[in-house]
Amino acid sequence: MRDRRTIRVAGARGDKRISTYRYTRTDFDRVLAFVSGLYEPRTPEALREHVVLALSALIATQFTSCGSIPIGSAPEGRTLCSNPPEVASAQFDAIVTRYLPENRVFALYQRKCSEQFTRWSEVQSLSQLQRTTVYNEAYRHVGVRDWCTLFSYCGPDRIEGAGVGMHKQIPDAYRDILVSISPHLLQAFRLAHTNSALIELAAMKSGANSLARGIVAIGLDGTITMETAAATRLIEKYFPKRTARGLPEQLVQWISRSDHTLRKATDVPDVRRPLVIERGGDRLTVYLLSKAEQNFIVLEEHRWAIDPASLAALPLTQRELEILAYVAVGKTNPEIGIILGISSRTVSKHVEHILDGLRVETRTAAAAMALEAANL
Repeated sequence: MRDRRTIRVAGARGDKRISTYRYTRTDFDRVLAFVSGLYEPRTPEALREHVVLALSALIATQFTSCGSIPIGSAPEGRTLCSNPPEVASAQFDAIVTRYLPENRVFALYQRKCSEQFTRWSEVQSLSQLQRTTVYNEAYRHVGVRDWCTLFSYCGPDRIEGAGVGMHKQIPDAYRDILVSISPHLLQAFRLAHTNSALIELAAMKSGANSLARGIVAIGLDGTITMETAAATRLIEKYFPKRTARGLPEQLVQWISRSDHTLRKATDVPDVRRPLVIERGGDRLTVYLLSKAEQNFIVLEEHRWAIDPASLAALPLTQRELEILAYVAVGKTNPEIGIILGISSRTVSKHVEHILDGLRVETRTAAAAMALEAANL
């Protein structure tokens, strides 16, 4: 017997209710078991191993993987696990990382900060996918025809995420289940990384000044009990004034609004929306995590705009550099036209010249060159 259920999906764009999915009671039991199992205390490495097995139990796919892959560094830094294990080979990882600019799902993540599982088949037709180098050199050899990916982090040094693959197009029902668990999976990884960072902090003689991650520990009375040097720098940059207890008023109010969801008696923690502040070309994202005795805020900074001057080494005109800077952060031709006061058609012509000048075939590849030139 199938029942119509309503699933709350939380993401960067806010919550929305989806009432069109029909799941069996067994499906719901599996989802609840998966989500509840995420919040057991684990290191990031142990959580990855758990996620691979849990995803395999959640939906009947042929491949599951989860991990962190270094970019531009030795393969010893990789911590990727998969089922079956051969999907996580070093050669497979190297190919996928090398051709990351071809990955349409990754481009979507960069452009919109997508925080949910996304199928290849939603952003690229099978015929287009089969013409890409990454498909022919990596995925085709393991029989994958469709893949559903969730990126949990992407920085200049590494990418993290989870994915499932099938020999055929992933059914809508599977995609819907994966979308419903996405915010909890992201939150579980943030908790695991924060716990590891705190353990690292406690073990280091030099204390908070040596930890790169921006973390602030806050007692239940609102007093700061620990603050890393990175957190101090980011707070000073984005918040002009602090309160008597040390936190900026905007953060105090945000924590107060969120706190009632954190203290509920529930087996599955509610997913909290982060606080996002944009300043110039930078974006600060603040996450609120909690334990029984105190709260933690985690601060992460990302650049969402590029100074055209940083691209001066590329063989393009000044106007082309301006447009490339916007292309690199995912702006569309109409959006760029509005920003620069020119028509979308004119932007399109400039983009054609940019691709020719850089000797690349896609906007994604051009964006990758721009990010590299800007040292991002």
